[in-house]
Amino acid sequence: MFRKAESRDIDAIHRLLVAEAAQGRFDRRLLDEPYRTGLRKNLNHIRKRGRRLDEDVRAQLLVWENDAGEATGCIINSAMRTEFGNELWMVAVFPEFRGQEQGREMNSEALSYLHPRVDVFSRCAAEAQVYFQMNLRRGFLPLDTTDQGVRVMKLPKLGAALGAQGNLHQQLEPFVEIPVR
Repeated sequence: MFRKAESRDIDAIHRLLVAEAAQGRFDRRLLDEPYRTGLRKNLNHIRKRGRRLDEDVRAQLLVWENDAGEATGCIINSAMRTEFGNELWMVAVFPEFRGQEQGREMNSEALSYLHPRVDVFSRCAAEAQVYFQMNLRRGFLPLDTTDQGVRVMKLPKLGAALGAQGNLHQQLEPFVEIPVR
């Protein structure tokens, strides 16, 4: 179940995301200053104000809890442009909870709410092959690759025509928040 991140969660989430960057799952620049410090500020800003600092767009920092109430992972649901579009910007599971279906359940819950309503985007670092393959299995389609090798993917909303998939100027719906308890 999702809940909003609290101040007590920030250190653990920050360590997790930096460790994931070291494994190639996120931008490796997060390992270096000033990016590492910027990430911490961004996490706090999202938690307090519901907006990302780096792009000034709406965002949610959510914690996924298992049935025992333990924080097992996190997700950042971010707008793509100001108030439009939905991107699963960062998704991670704490190492001690991997292999227990927590990531699958967290992603399924997020997508079951967003996907029928809006197109959902995801960006995968060039090194993030596991995340890329997971997105493909969930129905995401490759849209583009940036100059830095980041793969942009899209899960079209239900009933959407796939003819416009190659159009880099996507029509973005208003940002949708994932409900929390």
